[in-house]
Amino acid sequence: MNNFDRTRLTERLAENYFSISSMLEGIDLTIPIYKDSDWSIKDIVGHISTWDRQVTKSLNAYKSGKEYSIPDFDEDAFNQQQVLEGRMLTDQQVLGEWDQIRKKFIVALQDIPFDRYPGDVQYPWGDERGSVARLVQYMFDHDIECKSEIEKAIRSTRIG
Repeated sequence: MNNFDRTRLTERLAENYFSISSMLEGIDLTIPIYKDSDWSIKDIVGHISTWDRQVTKSLNAYKSGKEYSIPDFDEDAFNQQQVLEGRMLTDQQVLGEWDQIRKKFIVALQDIPFDRYPGDVQYPWGDERGSVARLVQYMFDHDIECKSEIEKAIRSTRIG
């Protein structure tokens, strides 16, 4: 890992953030995401924010020679609990929180020394370890998946 690679990772995190947040401008965040669940666009933004926070905790722990993982992790239960907690916030609070945590994620990534990028990071979900770059790639994929779901929800309200 060199400075160019790290810069590219941080740029992609920022690009994904701006791409999704731009798409949300003027959009009703109560639009449902999935027909078979009660998640809304606001919930999925909170979900992205939650995972940015968890990955940031893993990166910060790794940087300081420690490990972090979510205790007693059950993915569905964890995600649902986080969504329920996020519903206590206003739309603007959810968007602001995501903005702040994405910035912290980028800083955490930038603060890891180059020689530690190929290291053995404990991923926040606890049953996987790997490089910093692979963990960040998971988050890119997560952003893309969530963005796609948001786009479908927006399209469905415009069509229907």
